[in-house]
Amino acid sequence: MIPQANYHTHNSLCDGAGELEEYIEAARRKGFSALGFTSHAPLPFDNDWTLAESDLTTYCDRVKNYKYLNGLEIYLGLEIDYIPGKMGPAQARWQQYGLDYTIGSVHMIPHEGKAWSIDGPDDEFIHLYKQVYHGDGTAMAVEYYRLLTEMIRQGGFTILGHLDLIKKKNLKLNFLDEQAPAYTHAVHEVLDALAESGIFMEINSGGIFRGVTKDVYPSPAILQKACRRNIPIVINSDAHTPEALDFYFPEACSLARQAGYTTAMMLLGESWQEIPLGES
Repeated sequence: MIPQANYHTHNSLCDGAGELEEYIEAARRKGFSALGFTSHAPLPFDNDWTLAESDLTTYCDRVKNYKYLNGLEIYLGLEIDYIPGKMGPAQARWQQYGLDYTIGSVHMIPHEGKAWSIDGPDDEFIHLYKQVYHGDGTAMAVEYYRLLTEMIRQGGFTILGHLDLIKKKNLKLNFLDEQAPAYTHAVHEVLDALAESGIFMEINSGGIFRGVTKDVYPSPAILQKACRRNIPIVINSDAHTPEALDFYFPEACSLARQAGYTTAMMLLGESWQEIPLGES
């Protein structure tokens, strides 16, 4: 039997719903072999969606207490944002927490001293789009991908989170042409950096679960390009509720196979292993 796991999950300590124990119980019920917790790492400014700095050690200690449950491997991770000059996965500070792995992500584009969210409140996104990029969605996306590439080249993390997150509001706001040459060029730069880095890329179904995208991150076209570069993949759902732990997994595996993949990476027995892609 092909093992099942999810290494991108959030809980009530950050912006998820549900306690750690509820995720563990759901993973057991769904027959998981492994479960990784990745609360959002604290940001250097007040917000309502990441761990508070005062909760970071508590979070790590609580997850470690569950590490050796019978029949289910529990792993400790963090999803760490990259904000140039302020924080990023490559910072040495994260090494003190005994993390099993980390996800590196860009959720914000900085401008004039403030980090503006690209996947949070519409008003922040619209400010970026209209006031900073003057309605040029491609230019905004290119800057997002530049930040991703910069983060990848600095390293210090295991999995790249939701590669084309910039498209999240496109279904609603129709601000971006994903076929524009400048857009695809920027994506290719990210993929080239990934291929050189050894960092894994996740297939993330969270946008579909939340009803904001029609396909996974990254899009099937990007997935095919990643496969041609031999970039390893991890199947994740970016679960913010326990029931979402295995959301869209069969479909994600099918998309991976259609792109040319035959295996995905799984953290099992405390090491990353290539596991054949199953039918479910």
